[in-house]
Amino acid sequence: MKTIRISIILFLATLVINSCDLVDPTEVVNPNVTEGTIIGTPNSTSLWLVGLDRQLALTYNEILVIAALASDNYVNTQTFFNQTFDILDIRFNDADVNALALDISDLRNSADVGINAIHPGDSESTDAQLAELHFFRGWAFLLGGEIFKTLPAVGGEAALPAATHLANAIADFQAAEALDATNAGYKLALARAYYFTGDKANAVIKANEAIAADAAYLRNVEWDAVNGAASDSDLQDALQDRGNFDDLQPLPSLDFLDPKAYAVSSTLEAPIPILKIEEAHLILAEAEISDADLPGANQKMKDVIALVGTRATATFDDSVEGRTNDATTSTFNRPDVTTVTVGYAGEAQRAGLVLNRLAGDITIPVISGTSLVDADIDALVTEDDYLEALYLMRQEIFIAEGRRWMDLGIKLPVSEVEQLSNTNITASDIEAAVPAFLPTDMDAITYDAGAGTCVITHNVNAILAANKTNAAVLPFH
Repeated sequence: MKTIRISIILFLATLVINSCDLVDPTEVVNPNVTEGTIIGTPNSTSLWLVGLDRQLALTYNEILVIAALASDNYVNTQTFFNQTFDILDIRFNDADVNALALDISDLRNSADVGINAIHPGDSESTDAQLAELHFFRGWAFLLGGEIFKTLPAVGGEAALPAATHLANAIADFQAAEALDATNAGYKLALARAYYFTGDKANAVIKANEAIAADAAYLRNVEWDAVNGAASDSDLQDALQDRGNFDDLQPLPSLDFLDPKAYAVSSTLEAPIPILKIEEAHLILAEAEISDADLPGANQKMKDVIALVGTRATATFDDSVEGRTNDATTSTFNRPDVTTVTVGYAGEAQRAGLVLNRLAGDITIPVISGTSLVDADIDALVTEDDYLEALYLMRQEIFIAEGRRWMDLGIKLPVSEVEQLSNTNITASDIEAAVPAFLPTDMDAITYDAGAGTCVITHNVNAILAANKTNAAVLPFH
């Protein structure tokens, strides 16, 4: 069984292909992998799902770091990772755009093969396994629709708009739910897909169903620190493993949440959530705000705070990471002691957001965390107040999960690799979508170590609330 498992993983690794086309299994160099050893083999579906988990990890290695950079969550203070995403200079010929498009394509195509060839030929396959195959394909469509402005679904064909990819995701999640009706994850995936299409009614229905099915639901992407090519978490490298290089530094108001990706042990990388029930509550709260039911939103947001309070934390030594505090520019001069207060320009300063990593072990929320408490929610007055607070909660709860750039309305272009091989790609397809209201220095700060204050130049959540009717953001408005 171990030999077969390795063969399946190696076969999936060969799905690094031009555009969306599939390789012919008979052309695989590895002599242990042939069409006959995969299709029609008992238990091949379970092995294929292992390969899909691996491909998911590879895909998230491409997503997480650049998503963190193309937001106000993190700034790149070294040169090891992408330098242009930090200033929202996103180009179709960027190596990260090419790599991410290819990995999403591989995830989608691998799931498609599982649905159409592997599962039907497996005498031991189950409906639950078929549901998972539909989930993986739906997840690839979801990522395509959330992250890219347009993207082909078939090699050589025209790039389809994000809405079409989201519709395809919904169809696959519905198929998964029909096969496994009690699975909270499929309901939550549907709620998320409906949310980003602006379908408030169905998003609310599925959010409520997900909460009823599993009030603590969580699904992670995981890396195998011992075996396989997907052993290393790139995000963990960026946030902690490179130590005093400090490649990615969090916005100081988010310091208390960093690093979500940390070294659990010498052989265990930290998992990262891709679906968690907090999202259902956040969807419900945003629906209430868009319906002008602020008291209802008040309670929903308090529900989120209560849920976050039940989530796991981790305590560990993070002194090797530290905070760079020995240069004169704001990029490198970072707050690193608990006495520092942080606030947006022109607004009140807040305490308790910065940790002292050199003083000993720190404790970090590893699933969800928020700085808001019930009293903060009760102090909200206007619709924009509620939206600003809600999007702060989303920013904090989804930090380091590849989600913030979606809330900011940023979408990637079709990649150069696709453009060079596909005559149907247009000039518009290779242009990124970045809302004009976003400042390019979103993570700019001014830190005065002597005064013990840190001022964040832009309150991006307030900017989102002020632009709530812009089609690029806030789907329910």
